[in-house]
Amino acid sequence: MKRLLQGSIFTALLMLSLGSLAAEPRFDATYFFQSEASLKEKQVDFKDLARYSRQIQTQVWKALKKVSLMPSRGYLVIAVKSDQQVGVWLDMEPALHEYYENEVVEACKKVLPFQVAEGAVVFGIQMSIDSPVHTRKPKPEPKTWVEAKKKLDNPNDIEALVEAAWPE
Repeated sequence: MKRLLQGSIFTALLMLSLGSLAAEPRFDATYFFQSEASLKEKQVDFKDLARYSRQIQTQVWKALKKVSLMPSRGYLVIAVKSDQQVGVWLDMEPALHEYYENEVVEACKKVLPFQVAEGAVVFGIQMSIDSPVHTRKPKPEPKTWVEAKKKLDNPNDIEALVEAAWPE
């Protein structure tokens, strides 16, 4: 009986420790690259945008729930175009392994985006993985954007920057 009890305790502890191997993404503030007036000109429904953001967060959580990752923090950056195309970039330190970054990108692309009348809407969501602390960076700047900025006449034009850095 004592051996059976020890085995049950061992099994319970093993299951608890395996449960803690899952990556735990946390989300915080949203950074908008465009003003509220610009978003209104693009006829963005803010309730739809909020729903979309929550669905994105849920899909990222689901994509990472069964993996173990090093603690990381930064931004998940999303661009939604008027033709419903979605661009996704990560600005994380340390960077996620390419495989997991791709899993996050694909999870985000599965979510039906909100409507944009013209151009693109670009925003970043603070994200930390296995860390209660979020990034201190004031705004997102994915590495591919740094290179794309060098090619632009006006690197502060967010829509031109998104087009220049658009993932293939």
